[in-house]
Amino acid sequence: MSAKTVADASRFVILPALFAVFVAARILSRGSSIDHWLPEWWTFSILGTLMMLERFYAYKYAVSQRPLLARDILSTLINVFVTGAVTGMIVFPVLAFFTEHFLGRKLVFASSGQLGPFWVQVAAILVGVSFFRYWMHRLQHKNEFLWKLHSYHHAVTDLQASNTFVSNPIDFALRNVLVFVALGLIGFNPLAILIAIPAVQVYGIFSHCGGDVRGGWLNYLFVTPEVHRWHHSAVVPEGHKYSVNYGVEFSFWDVAFGTYYLPLKDGQRQQPERLGHPGGMADESNYLKLLLVPLGLYGIVPWLRRRLWIASDPEGPQPAE
Repeated sequence: MSAKTVADASRFVILPALFAVFVAARILSRGSSIDHWLPEWWTFSILGTLMMLERFYAYKYAVSQRPLLARDILSTLINVFVTGAVTGMIVFPVLAFFTEHFLGRKLVFASSGQLGPFWVQVAAILVGVSFFRYWMHRLQHKNEFLWKLHSYHHAVTDLQASNTFVSNPIDFALRNVLVFVALGLIGFNPLAILIAIPAVQVYGIFSHCGGDVRGGWLNYLFVTPEVHRWHHSAVVPEGHKYSVNYGVEFSFWDVAFGTYYLPLKDGQRQQPERLGHPGGMADESNYLKLLLVPLGLYGIVPWLRRRLWIASDPEGPQPAE
């Protein structure tokens, strides 16, 4: 067997193998000292591994993201360390108050034993989280305001690990944080959450791998890079109004609801030649614009600059001689 044959075959097995490794590592390390010393170590381990894959399995339509690296790093740090914590502090008390005082916890269970056997709970979390994220993602493309927030994520010109977390924090929280906050109120077995959550989180990151890795028949179950690139295509496939392949981790929701798209030509799965915003919006390197423009708040930035300039020059602008 030639080296080329082995390399080609490895494109199909590398992501499933790494998925198993990282999910197992996350489950086994939960609560260990590494979590205290290096918070989110596994997230950055995944990103680093995918970056190496991108170099090893070069993608023919790859577009350099190097000029946007500072934006990517800042957005990643904020969405990984800040967005989830802030969302939890704001949303959890509101949900808890609402369920306690208006629903009387009738729709929320106090004991995990009421939710069925352990593995049923694991399956329920996987299905429920992925179902919510699929429909939230579709809404983010359909609703005008949510699209303003989400569109910055679609302005990236290539899927790469470095821009996985490039997203307005509100947009990111709606799709990736809100449902996990709600899980804390439902009463699932903590071990079921420990097993299920890493699975959906890990594969959500894998879909942004920029390397030429293949999914094979797994494309119909999971959102592989092959599947997710069509969601980021600069040209929306014919017959679809907003986009395709809205699933975050599982693609079977797209299959079920008619939004799955991965065309074949001469027996080969095709990939879009160009990724980017379907309306032509340029990729935004300024993180403050990504953060504030959708909310109509970016005007405060030049105002602050003017105020700071006046403060640093008490005499103000001097008249010309």
